[in-house]
Amino acid sequence: MLRRKPTAIAITSEDIAAFEEARLRKLAEENKHPEHTKGSSTVNLDPSDELKPLPGDKARIVRSREERIGIARRG
Repeated sequence: MLRRKPTAIAITSEDIAAFEEARLRKLAEENKHPEHTKGSSTVNLDPSDELKPLPGDKARIVRSREERIGIARRG
C-alpha cells in the first residue's frame, strides 16, 4: 500500500475568529426562533460535555497500581 506524507493543517487566529462569529450567529438565530427548538427555549452549552461519557458507556473502573499488576494487599 502506498503512503503519503500527512497533510499539515494550520489554524490561524482569523480562522478561530470566523468560527466564533459563525457560532454566535447560529446561537443568535436559534434564540430568535424559540418555537423551532425542542424542549426549553434557553440553550445552555457546556464545553465540558464533550468530555463526559455517553449514557450507554460503562464508567471506567479506576484501580490502584497494585491491583493492575496483580499484587493483592494483605492486611
